[in-house]
Amino acid sequence: MIRSITVSFLLIAVLSLVPGCKGPSDRMITSEGQAVCGKLESISGRSVVFESSNVTVDRDEARIFLRDNAGTYRGYVSYTDGVLSIITDSGERSFPVGDVHTIIWSGSNSETSIRIDVPAVDGWVRTGMHVSDGDILSLTATGNVTLETGNCGPSGIELFSTANALMPGATNGQLIMMVSESEPVAAGSAWTGTSPGTGELMLAVNIPDRESTSGCGGVYYVTILKTAGADSGNSVIYLAKR
Repeated sequence: MIRSITVSFLLIAVLSLVPGCKGPSDRMITSEGQAVCGKLESISGRSVVFESSNVTVDRDEARIFLRDNAGTYRGYVSYTDGVLSIITDSGERSFPVGDVHTIIWSGSNSETSIRIDVPAVDGWVRTGMHVSDGDILSLTATGNVTLETGNCGPSGIELFSTANALMPGATNGQLIMMVSESEPVAAGSAWTGTSPGTGELMLAVNIPDRESTSGCGGVYYVTILKTAGADSGNSVIYLAKR
């Protein structure tokens, strides 16, 4: 319990303000709870080199999450001269480091993947997936729904929103998510980021919050990948946006 509280505190500190960090900075929490910040210089095997620190991670395999909902990959990571490469079961991929959001060195037992249907008329749908602060989530969704204002996919109907919808700030028909009683988050057709809270993850189609759902129908098919973060003893790098 003490270690969990300590790591949670460090995670908050690293993601907000770490003493000595000036401006955008790459930030890391090791599996031992050590916080490191600065410019990431290289990754080779288990060796991670920052401009002022060398860190050895305790696993060979990692998962990377790309920015702008561009996907996630698991494999063996290396980094040099601004290019991050990952060797996966299907071959090697390379990305400019600015395209990478997060790197997590984790075992396969640290990951959970589920697929769930989210009907437009069912309101908040319980996924049965428990998430914690620091977990990294990747959601992808397909399907179509019919609303009073038209038909759409998980990104919703552009420029249309309703003040009394489940999430007023999101577009009509957009896939949204919520963790327990946290504020809803607009997910759309693809979303990658840190869990917005601790508790059960719930999903919904953003339609007006009223008793009658006349004129609404359809379903979204959602796949969710959860990878445990620093709170669970994994080493995590949060890369600054270049």
